[in-house]
Amino acid sequence: MHTALHRWALLPLLLIALCAAAAPLPEARPEAAGLSTQRLARLDELMQRAVEAGDFPGAVVMIARNGKLVYSRAFGMQDKAAGTPMALDSIFRAYSMTKPIVSVGAMILVEEGRLGLHEPVSKFLPEFKDMKVAVESFDPATGSASFHTVPARRQMTVQDLLHHTSGITYGVFLPKQFQLQKLYAEAKLFEQPNLDVFCKALAKLPLRYEPGTTWEYGHSTDVLGRVVEVASGQPLDVFLAERILQPLKMVDTGWHVPA
Repeated sequence: MHTALHRWALLPLLLIALCAAAAPLPEARPEAAGLSTQRLARLDELMQRAVEAGDFPGAVVMIARNGKLVYSRAFGMQDKAAGTPMALDSIFRAYSMTKPIVSVGAMILVEEGRLGLHEPVSKFLPEFKDMKVAVESFDPATGSASFHTVPARRQMTVQDLLHHTSGITYGVFLPKQFQLQKLYAEAKLFEQPNLDVFCKALAKLPLRYEPGTTWEYGHSTDVLGRVVEVASGQPLDVFLAERILQPLKMVDTGWHVPA
């Protein structure tokens, strides 16, 4: 896979990308893999219509079955303004697809006994030991609002980070009328220079939910990335490169796109 990881964080705006494999799969006719050439051709029409309708400027679609690549097409433009057509090896930002790579990194450390699923996050990041939980309501009919915090009933665990049940959210998902949304905005999390500083800023904010009670897509994997750094003794980008990306020959995956 071709991918591009942001230099430090796994924020919703940050990067990985998917495209062609570094070591190409053997190709085969669809019928040899139990698929239909005629029906796969419908994808050509569907994707081309979507490009022409302006749904997206371009895309790469690949389908493999039983280890054989049976469909591989590029549609539209890689850079519409510059007139650059999409290519099979175009590099994309894939945003939160960073999360499974970091999660695999964490599980490597679990297998090696350096990280426990049920260990509190505070074992590695002490700033998350005494978290507060926001208790907030807003009535759009009357405009009345209330906000206070209570101590979390238990600490978040490494497993909570993996499950997205840590109680951490994304501030942008919260209603603008919520005080917690304002606190997230004021924390300027996306401007922090590294995961260490990011996590220290995040830990000052109340949780959206009690740990372990609610699935909430948010910054859990950012925190997990910092846990990986502490547990491994390596920067996240170095650890992922040495333990996952290089062994899998994901040669176009990284925190920066090289010149």
